[in-house]
Amino acid sequence: MRIPRVSVLLSVYNGELFLREAIESILNQTFTDFEFIIIDDSSSDNSREIIESYKDERIVLLVNVSNQGLASSLNTGIIKAQGEYIARMDADDISLRERLEKQVAFMDIHREIGLCGSWIKYFGEENLVLEFPPDDATIRCKLLFENNIAHPSVMLRKDLLLKHNLSYNPAYTNAQDYELWRRCSHYLSLANLSEVLLLYRLHSEQAGKTNFAIQQKLAGLVRLEELKSLGINVTPEEFVLHEAITHYQFQNKRISPEIMRQWLLKIKTANRNSNYYPEPQLSKLLDNKWQEIRSICEG
Repeated sequence: MRIPRVSVLLSVYNGELFLREAIESILNQTFTDFEFIIIDDSSSDNSREIIESYKDERIVLLVNVSNQGLASSLNTGIIKAQGEYIARMDADDISLRERLEKQVAFMDIHREIGLCGSWIKYFGEENLVLEFPPDDATIRCKLLFENNIAHPSVMLRKDLLLKHNLSYNPAYTNAQDYELWRRCSHYLSLANLSEVLLLYRLHSEQAGKTNFAIQQKLAGLVRLEELKSLGINVTPEEFVLHEAITHYQFQNKRISPEIMRQWLLKIKTANRNSNYYPEPQLSKLLDNKWQEIRSICEG
């Protein structure tokens, strides 16, 4: 039996509205050596019927008898995947035709890279290109403040996931990607291709919108773990401060610029002792953050 080079993972739960566009954007890729693992997470709409309407032999349909959630479904897909590379896809997005071809070519050349994302373009309720940093050092540093790898754009090396026991944590609903990238950064080199390879649909039914408060809380826990890994024993007040800086909400909380400057200096000092983040990338990030804070406060 032929082993595909790429396993594309898509999990869908009641996603009939945009599912056909997502599926066809993968089936119409210029790179064709893939299997397309689609997990129907116990949908109650016509999602399964839509999937079964395609007769492409590359589609592998898995059906959960009960709703397991995205993280657990993707973990099932990772175990099932046969490909050297695992590519993610969501049921409401669109992959551009050359996406897999370009990511496979990049990963083949750059054997040190374990995870590769790309820029994405919003469409639907808003049109905007999100440009993410290309290099491992900057991506790793920015994890301290944000998730800067778009989940449905990633391609990963399966052997490295298995070697380092890396999988999604179901406890981090709506932030399971951010939490996984944080752990991946300890073992894998990360990258983003500096071009749009995925169209990211914005619509009212997205999990990130319907569960925004939960997502923000869990993302904050990821940042808290980063601070701990940096070597800081974070107090509750410091965590509130870090989150205020992250979300640029310090004016509402009446936090003085000096307190924020001292916090950024504490991060820099902690890194000098632990060497957790690469330099000079961390110092550049913190300096830019301080300039943004000053600009907002003085404006």
